[in-house]
Amino acid sequence: MVSTESSRRAFLTSVGSAASGSLILLSFPALVTARAEARVVQALMTGFKTLRDEEAAGLAAIAARIIPTDATPGATEAGAIYFIDNVLGSSRVEVLGPVRVGLTSLDAAARSTYDAPAFRSIEPAQQDALLKAIETTPFFNTMRYLTIAGTFSLPEYGGNRDGVGWGLLGFEMRHMWHPPFGFYDEDYAREGR
Repeated sequence: MVSTESSRRAFLTSVGSAASGSLILLSFPALVTARAEARVVQALMTGFKTLRDEEAAGLAAIAARIIPTDATPGATEAGAIYFIDNVLGSSRVEVLGPVRVGLTSLDAAARSTYDAPAFRSIEPAQQDALLKAIETTPFFNTMRYLTIAGTFSLPEYGGNRDGVGWGLLGFEMRHMWHPPFGFYDEDYAREGR
């Protein structure tokens, strides 16, 4: 049986490798910006602010193959596409163009290989085959990174709806620091720091 410690370590290693080939690397300021914008979208219950509906459907289909729904929820249930929409419309808008080009290319591959109108309209096994063919590209690595981040980040950033991603990891959101904090805080305050 795999221990929880080992499986979490493996997960964190996979996130690191996903980020290394990506066109985007999210920094704390980028996440804060995305979080603020995600709250506005959630409050207004509006659609996508950056992606066109057909783009969102295509990128959501990719995310659904990266973290699929099976006996447990996947990227679809976590709302990873809303996180992706927020990030691509905020401080990482320069990645939007390459992501659109990658999606257009994937749709063209679906048309030429499967005589289908778009990637999102082909069968999951066919989608997996097309994604396998591009899995070393910056586009795929970017989508993998954004999907993972959107599934497991704080819900305030637009994804991880209702903590679905955290549930997959067995993570419970609990505030870690409750007063009284301890003697060291008292000493710190007494010394006037």
